[in-house]
Amino acid sequence: KDSIMANKKSDSLTPGIQKKTRTVNKKNILVGDDEQDAAELFADLLGTNSNYLVETASDGRIALEMCQKAKYDLILLDIVMPNLDGIDTLTELTENPEKYGDPKVIMLTNIGGDLAIEEAMKLGAIGYKLKIDTEPEDLLRTVADALQKDNTQKVFNQRIKSATIVD
Repeated sequence: KDSIMANKKSDSLTPGIQKKTRTVNKKNILVGDDEQDAAELFADLLGTNSNYLVETASDGRIALEMCQKAKYDLILLDIVMPNLDGIDTLTELTENPEKYGDPKVIMLTNIGGDLAIEEAMKLGAIGYKLKIDTEPEDLLRTVADALQKDNTQKVFNQRIKSATIVD
């Protein structure tokens, strides 16, 4: 754990961002969560995999700024955040892939059965995790599975959303 924390470099110019130096061939993951303890816990856990480069953002606006500068393979995105919540952030991401890339998104929440989860899935999130019920091995497995999946279903869902039905 000490080595993980020692590798983090805080970006003093932009509050709310934890940043590491990018390395080729690693999967870039962003954890967007306003609860600093939760964000650091997820980032530290994912950082135990040497194939992952993990950064954190403390709200949706910062997450979008980071996505403009660097393309992420996966984003773990809290639903309830200040400034720009997870649903609005996800909407912006999915509507502007040329600006933000096309990351896979897994929503984070403390509330099971939330209508926001349904909305997020309709918007293109590939899944969700209940933060309080997520075991470390389960999170690592979920992230590994998400990164291995291709975007076929996501592309299909986007085509259906934009398709016009002709009789």
